[in-house]
Amino acid sequence: MLTKTQIEIMKIFVSKIGKQFSINEISEYLKKPYALIHRSMQDLIRNKFILADEKKLLSLNYKENLEELSFIESTRTKIALTKQNSVSLFVKDCLKEIKEDFFIFLIFGSFAEKNKFNDLDIIMILDTQIRTEQAEKIIKNIASNFSFKTDLHVISKESAYEMFSKREQINILNESLNKHLIVFGGESYYKILSNARR
Repeated sequence: MLTKTQIEIMKIFVSKIGKQFSINEISEYLKKPYALIHRSMQDLIRNKFILADEKKLLSLNYKENLEELSFIESTRTKIALTKQNSVSLFVKDCLKEIKEDFFIFLIFGSFAEKNKFNDLDIIMILDTQIRTEQAEKIIKNIASNFSFKTDLHVISKESAYEMFSKREQINILNESLNKHLIVFGGESYYKILSNARR
């Protein structure tokens, strides 16, 4: 069971999957005493939530504890959506209309970082390429009822594996690592990421 401080620490790491931090940076970011962050971090490292390299730089271990990572992602997303009622309604409508057994729905870009946005950037990952066109139509239809503009990317699981496996390439999924909110399918998102980057 994670403490309140550890959850706050983990929120930073899941929001910036591709970044490394020092304990001091986390302490400054959370405006909490270094000793408290150091103590909390030792448990997170021991339980393999966080990885420490030889320079003592810390990064998210996205290959383990997927259920907990998904929980932390959902907490971040709920907080962000409660600040933007129109986006929250849009998301609810989308989740209600999507009739897929497997899908990942995430918001990335400016909204994920600041909750201020010009357009809402969305990535949806589906099981197969065949289903992407219909899902795209459904979401675009829902989006037409809202005043904000959406930038939608619907891709297959296979495409997601390919994008994540090309670590150095600039693409929407690699871009989403450091500015995203996972609305649905957190465990699946992390599973694809960890399998693509063995």
